[in-house]
Amino acid sequence: MKKILTLSLLLSATCAVAQQGPQQRRNPRLDSLVNEKDPAMLQQQIARLGKGDEEDLGVLLQFYNAKTDAGNADSLFEAIVAKFPLGRFAATDGMNKIFVEKSGKKQEDMYKAYRQKFPKQDFDMILYSVANAYVVEKNTKKALEYVDQVKSASFRNMSVGIIADQMTKYDNKAAEALVKKELDNARKLYKKPDPARAGDRQANPRGDYFRFLNLYGKILMQSKDYTGAMKYIGEAYDSTDRKDEELVRNYGLLLSRNGKYKEAFPLLEKLVREGKGDPEMKKELELSYEKLNAGKKADVYMAGLQAELKEKVKEEVAKMLVNEPAPAFDVRDVNGKVVSLADFKGKTIVLDFWATWCGPCKKSFPAMQQAVNKYSADSNVKFLFIHTWERSATPQKEAQEYLSENKFKFDLYMDEKDPATKKNNAVSMFGVKGIPAKFVIDGDGHIRFKVTGFSGGNDAAVEELSAMIEMAKKKV
Repeated sequence: MKKILTLSLLLSATCAVAQQGPQQRRNPRLDSLVNEKDPAMLQQQIARLGKGDEEDLGVLLQFYNAKTDAGNADSLFEAIVAKFPLGRFAATDGMNKIFVEKSGKKQEDMYKAYRQKFPKQDFDMILYSVANAYVVEKNTKKALEYVDQVKSASFRNMSVGIIADQMTKYDNKAAEALVKKELDNARKLYKKPDPARAGDRQANPRGDYFRFLNLYGKILMQSKDYTGAMKYIGEAYDSTDRKDEELVRNYGLLLSRNGKYKEAFPLLEKLVREGKGDPEMKKELELSYEKLNAGKKADVYMAGLQAELKEKVKEEVAKMLVNEPAPAFDVRDVNGKVVSLADFKGKTIVLDFWATWCGPCKKSFPAMQQAVNKYSADSNVKFLFIHTWERSATPQKEAQEYLSENKFKFDLYMDEKDPATKKNNAVSMFGVKGIPAKFVIDGDGHIRFKVTGFSGGNDAAVEELSAMIEMAKKKV
């Protein structure tokens, strides 16, 4: 099914999007179509709507989407755009074409043309998209020029946060200046709210201030200004009861790096104990342990935490065990060879359905690489990273480029859309509703485990997948 860009895509820092008409509230005419039981009456209603105006055709498009009739939905969307070139569906289509373009200059040119054609549209998402394309190209000047034009306060704050976060990877000073300016503005609005924004339900001065406190502290951490970072991260930590893992991590690291080992130790230990520790956290936890336990080395203590995690994960994984026949799927490798379930008879296989536009998919890849490395010498365990639900004309090229640029050594397979059904057959056969979706299949072709999503914690993820693989191998 084709989709319109939503705020969730912005939050995952992606601008790739497929086509669909503007989302609408359900209405009686749509309900009438969906609930019609008489085939003849249904066809009459469809025919009548098909001859109507843009609003009528929009109802029909919603009906096809509700019925997951991707073929008719795609064809109708294209027909609406052609029939009403200045309508709202055409406006959506124009935006989507900008979002899938990678070049900053091309996006900029397309935006200028779009603005002439649809002068009454809200351009904030496009402005963010252009800024994002430029920051990917490390063009700081242009990225700042376009993110600065975003008007909506709430959308601007999110846009600046994402752009600045990416900018830290190559121009930390520019990112610092950008965030400091936004932080100062957010502080003023938080301390003295603007009466003009009182009716804006999206306005969140406290949340905006907290967001930029945290981000500015992270930037100072990257510059190794741990004293300065402590001031901002500390205020962010103290100002909220809802402390996410990243905030706890950063606060724990900064406590340790500022010599406050007693305060740092329980924060870092909790995350590492849960399998959510990274190398920096483990290093500071070891240091805190040794500072608080004179004469003792941390290696035995750290090994104990890892053993505890392993046993805990095993118990949880045992509850997830299933025994279902795997569908006889087939996918294509990067050389064009078609492989199927039968080709892996006798082997334990791990299927990872993913896409280049999927933030959680990519977030899980460091853990998946660790798992691949762990089983690299085991010829009876095979990993298939299956790219699906593509949103571009060159999905294999983009998938290969992403894996190469990020140094992931995965066996890539493609589950491309069937031209006739408009479905990605392999992922559809497994009934996947969201990605990343992972399936562990035993040597007899039975699904033993299935997992959707990624909540973070590389150590926990590796231990979880390892336990699944070992249980599948034993066919318990």
